[in-house]
Amino acid sequence: MLWENTEHSASEATLQYTMEPKAYENRFLPYDVLTNLAHVTMLHRQGFLDDGELAALRNALTDLYHEADEVEGEDVHTFVEERVTQRTEAGKRMHLARSRNDQVFVDTRLFMKDAAIDLAHRILDFADALRTFAEGKNVLIPGYTHQQQAMPSSTGLWASSYVDALIDDLKSLRATYRIVDANPLGAAASYGTSLDIDRDLTTELLGFAQKQHNPIYCSNRGKQELQLLQTLDLVMLDVQKFAEDVINFSEDQQFFELADDYTTGSSIMPQKRNPDILELARAKAEEVSAGKEAVRRIIGKLPSGYNRDSQQTKGHLIEGVDTVRATLDILTPLVESMELSDDFEVDAGIFAAYTANQLVTEGMPFRDAYHEVKSSGEYETHDEVAEPVHQPFGDLRAFWADEREAFDAMSERLLTAD
Repeated sequence: MLWENTEHSASEATLQYTMEPKAYENRFLPYDVLTNLAHVTMLHRQGFLDDGELAALRNALTDLYHEADEVEGEDVHTFVEERVTQRTEAGKRMHLARSRNDQVFVDTRLFMKDAAIDLAHRILDFADALRTFAEGKNVLIPGYTHQQQAMPSSTGLWASSYVDALIDDLKSLRATYRIVDANPLGAAASYGTSLDIDRDLTTELLGFAQKQHNPIYCSNRGKQELQLLQTLDLVMLDVQKFAEDVINFSEDQQFFELADDYTTGSSIMPQKRNPDILELARAKAEEVSAGKEAVRRIIGKLPSGYNRDSQQTKGHLIEGVDTVRATLDILTPLVESMELSDDFEVDAGIFAAYTANQLVTEGMPFRDAYHEVKSSGEYETHDEVAEPVHQPFGDLRAFWADEREAFDAMSERLLTAD
């Protein structure tokens, strides 16, 4: 333990209260090792470590990356330092020119970059499943306003509306990613260091697009986490609306049929096939939104410089990422297995506006046509199906593929460098 219990130190109860849950610390372990590898490489370049010390530190850190899967001690940063120091005396030099503050800042940025790339690909998979459904299972259904059948629509137009929404979400995620993609390492305890360090080098080694310049702003922990959670909240907003639609449209005599694998039964009613996955997705959207709001409230009252309150943002960030990942992972195959019902009714009244428009093409003023159709209650129907339509993906696939390749290459370089 970095903080030992003595008569002048914090009590065990204080230490326990201020420590993060080990599950959260474990999630940051690989990123902390990568951060340390970049940092000691920079210290060597700046003359603070000799060749032998760098080699010993690199060996210890890479072994830890591949072998350790659980953090012991008070936090991930202390755990890594203590484990490395057990292997080599050079471990005592590893913490030079930094604080656990900027360590957690940069670990969090790496976690968020990795998570954003991963989630982007899952959003793309979900969008692809919806697009395939839209193109392959496109039939006439009523479009709704005020939860009443209103005008002709199609299953393809409905499904592709969510593709359109998810593309917007991917654009928002990319904008957030570009903000997160800045290196805070070197801010130390919020005010930099008097030592001659090379922040440009650690920025390059860790694969960041730029360094974050002001050390006080680097310690503004929680703002970037909030931005990512705000974007994930938008994703879950679309998920929530999608879930509500499918629940409504898969009820008796409706348009969709859910596969048995994605429904659950009742303990008392043998016939039931309940859309529990979709109902839980609606609720989990609220959990992500609550986590976003919690982060906003935690950081909103804090003065500049590091404050321990911001530690509490980590759990909300991790849980938000995990919730969105799990939700996308279950909804994508649900869509892939979803079938169209053979038996549903379409009210002929949905063709009222179409009938009025036909009268307009014959020369009748629209308002007269409107009243004519309304009074007659007779409608001209058709079997035409609205085609799926959504905005183009543009370069979103290429962007996220390139970022995945770059992130993995950064990790590989740090772990295998001579």
